[in-house]
Amino acid sequence: MPRCLLILSLLIASVLHAATPDKTRQFLTEAKEPVRIVCIGDSITGVYYHSGGMRAYPEMLQIALQKLHPKAKVTVRNAGISGDTSKGGLARLERDVLAHKPHLVTIMFGMNDLVRVPVADFVANTKQIIQRCRDAGAEVVLCTQNSILNSPSRPVAKLAEYSQAIRDLAKAESLGLADCHAAFEALHAKDVVAWNFLLSDAIHPNMDGHKLFAETIAKTITGQEVTLRDEPPPPNPLAHTFKLLGEGKPLTVLAMPPYDQQIEPALKKQHPKAQIAVKPWPTAGKTLAELETAAKAVRAMKPNLVLIAVPGHLTEKTPQAFHQRYAWIMNWSLSFGPQEWDVVVALPPDAGDLASRLVKAQDLSVIAPPDSLEKWLWAQKVANPQDIVFRAQLDQTEQRYVERLPPGFEPEKPHDVLIALHGHGSDRWQFINDLRGECRGLRDVAAKHGLIFISPDYRAKTSWMGPAAEADTLQIIEDVKKRHRVNRVFIAGGSMGGTSALIFATLHPELIAGVCALNPTANLVEYAGFKDAIDTSYGSADEREKRSPELHADRLTMPVALTTGGQDTVVPPASTLRLAKKLSRVLSIHHEAVAHSTSYDDTVKAMEFVLREAAKP
Repeated sequence: MPRCLLILSLLIASVLHAATPDKTRQFLTEAKEPVRIVCIGDSITGVYYHSGGMRAYPEMLQIALQKLHPKAKVTVRNAGISGDTSKGGLARLERDVLAHKPHLVTIMFGMNDLVRVPVADFVANTKQIIQRCRDAGAEVVLCTQNSILNSPSRPVAKLAEYSQAIRDLAKAESLGLADCHAAFEALHAKDVVAWNFLLSDAIHPNMDGHKLFAETIAKTITGQEVTLRDEPPPPNPLAHTFKLLGEGKPLTVLAMPPYDQQIEPALKKQHPKAQIAVKPWPTAGKTLAELETAAKAVRAMKPNLVLIAVPGHLTEKTPQAFHQRYAWIMNWSLSFGPQEWDVVVALPPDAGDLASRLVKAQDLSVIAPPDSLEKWLWAQKVANPQDIVFRAQLDQTEQRYVERLPPGFEPEKPHDVLIALHGHGSDRWQFINDLRGECRGLRDVAAKHGLIFISPDYRAKTSWMGPAAEADTLQIIEDVKKRHRVNRVFIAGGSMGGTSALIFATLHPELIAGVCALNPTANLVEYAGFKDAIDTSYGSADEREKRSPELHADRLTMPVALTTGGQDTVVPPASTLRLAKKLSRVLSIHHEAVAHSTSYDDTVKAMEFVLREAAKP
């Protein structure tokens, strides 16, 4: 039978005999409770360099399922381990799979079994895995693996034998079957080069291959088609780099020309005090084969950042040979397992389409003309909030704040700053990530008006702007002004954060252009809530009077927006309503039926008022 007809018959057989995971499908459709899925397998399942070191098909399956069911809460856990077999999977099943109480388990073994485990034992092991999952109340989907390049150790025919055993087992056990092997082979029969470009090496798929895995498995689970073809690389490609720079730690960079000369000055424009050591990776006069050989030394170096910039004129005799060389330059540049350092690829103007395609298939980010390195680095800063560490001048402790730059940020232009202070029990990430109305509202207004958004810990989850928090906030403002061209500084927050915003503006009115305080108290002398936390933060009773904005209302000459709720028992509104009557440039939003919260619309209205009034002469 011709290969294409054989593949077609396998696909038809898979559809005819595959059962469906009805319970999981129903949970996804109803979207009433979280859906937990665990994918167990070997290195083809796990997160390794083959697919960029950040994710593999389980992570892509979660994206696929969320696309198909956007209201569902889906968690897909990756339980793949390099070198594992069905025997190893059975041994660790309780720890890595069943302990997470999955609704559905996908099983993908075979690539290592075919060289170590006889097919009869492979089937027996898989049967035991299936039964134990069923006994735990989980549905099961069996998955065949990708097709491979033929080799003496892993003959194509032997992989086909194990794949067929999986199909037969799925039929016998009335299980859902995701026939990934047939999906790969269908493309192989149609376009050998396109099939080859799904692989990172002889047996492991790259991210393009993992997307095909995820699409195939998602269809088995849901019965619906989904495409991940245009899914971009993971965000924050410089996560390790920015973390080290934010913490003030030394940075080691391995870079091909011309980036070996450009990266240090470009990064120092963002972090002037950064300690950066750059090791050049020469490319002049080198072949792709020589660059591949040089790449084998990268893992031993353990750099913090690798900048690959293969000259565009380098080529090979065939697309497959080019693919092999180029892929292994990237493969060797990555850590073996989950990414331990950042790897970014720069494509020169003369780079061909194949190079661009391979970088995308590796799930790596690209610096491509006309973007300059400096412009690209600033774009990464804008797209990804930066966690910044500083040494407090007050007591030399390590403190943190998060900085979020606005869309279209231009470093040479002056920008206003909005400091957002978190509530009691939270931390610096509340206003960066939280989806509640107050947080989204302040973020959106800051982005709309091009404000640099700063969210500090301000010393503790329970600080209430005590003396230490005050000192830290002063230092943060000074630090931000050193790194950026700052025009005006605004301050905002909710609950404890709203109170703290009023307190700081009262203590330092010369620094603050406007205040947006959501559900605050304005009188710490009479406020009885969180007494132990406030007393600890303030250090003495005298500080309560000093830090009561109502008692120093004459100092709040800047625009002030206040929100309160008549049913608020956490922070009663009386003192804030009294403060509002003492101020001349004030917006007071009060809803008698509302408790301790501010809506998105009211947050936006309040912050917009502050900005609008501050702009008046």
